[in-house]
Amino acid sequence: MPIYRRILITLTMIAASASMATFAFADGTLIRWHKMGEEEGGTNGSSVFTTLDSPVDGGDFQPLDLNATNTPTYRTISGRPDGGGGIGIEFNAAQQEYLSGLALNWPEQSALSDTQGGLYDLVGIDDRGFQFWARPTSTAVQSLVRDTDQHGVQINSNGRFSMRYADLDFASTTSAVANTWYHIEVVRSAGPDSRSRMYINGIAVAVSSSADYAADNLTNLTVGSNTAGNGEFFSGIIDELTMSVYGTSTASTNYGTYNFASENAFAAFTLTGVPGDINHSGSLTQADKDAFIAGWMNRKVVNGLQIGDLQSFGQGDLNFDGITNIFDLALMQDALSGAGMGAITAAELAGGSVPEPSTAILFLLAAVTTPLLRSGRRGRP
Repeated sequence: MPIYRRILITLTMIAASASMATFAFADGTLIRWHKMGEEEGGTNGSSVFTTLDSPVDGGDFQPLDLNATNTPTYRTISGRPDGGGGIGIEFNAAQQEYLSGLALNWPEQSALSDTQGGLYDLVGIDDRGFQFWARPTSTAVQSLVRDTDQHGVQINSNGRFSMRYADLDFASTTSAVANTWYHIEVVRSAGPDSRSRMYINGIAVAVSSSADYAADNLTNLTVGSNTAGNGEFFSGIIDELTMSVYGTSTASTNYGTYNFASENAFAAFTLTGVPGDINHSGSLTQADKDAFIAGWMNRKVVNGLQIGDLQSFGQGDLNFDGITNIFDLALMQDALSGAGMGAITAAELAGGSVPEPSTAILFLLAAVTTPLLRSGRRGRP
């Protein structure tokens, strides 16, 4: 086959992929929302007996509340990076305080599923996740949130955050610092091969192996202890625990797909929504252009999985697929054009030298994909 024909076929395939990719982003379904105080009218310094599952989008079909053991305390929230306030719940490990209730774990087998007496059509749904804010006052071994022994967040014996998935622990290299706020998300969004991943402050820090988890819905959801409620007690504040599901049920109920940029609460408040605003300044500037060039072809990998996050975004990964490549270049060129700025050149990506033929082809691809991306753009950065 002539080389020009191969290039044409490649251009067509990538252009089609780019066009479809612009419509690939959608949100999952929030199914549980534990505000940790506001819903039940908690006040600073008062004791916690039960914290309510708050209405979602106008009203839960089936709220599942969490009951307190040894009366944790409501605390006024201050100093959260996103400016969040209101009330959270403080736990004292010495007093063995924690919350417990029915788990989500495997959604199809949870109390929310209509096959288990619940009101949600969850048959065929096994992708799920949760996120919350935490301010530990200790770095001792402790469990922050455990949704059975299949999903959870701990601080391990090295003082580092660790993710529990499928009854195994996957340690991060992120050390917990006492009296510091963290946003933590654990999500498995698209089957076993997508893997469970943990984000701390919008950065992917732990990824599981490619395996499924067990339908262990007889074990509790706990906040502030292990699932048995007899150890790994947490000291500090937990706030805003939310749980979501993803995918389409056997009966075709669509619960959406995971969208890091809008669903991860830390990413959602950090990203400005300005196309190409890599450094979150609120506008597209030369600094963003320079950061994109410096990050060209950088790839974020955790435990062998290429993954996008706020760190990779800061290197130009505008579509959060874990690498700054041709698709991101098309998005960036479009953003630069919209801002009245000059396009990135092949020489700039090549470090000022004469670009290789492969780089020239990439720019040809970008020229083809950019109009498609512009016509299908949905306002994402």
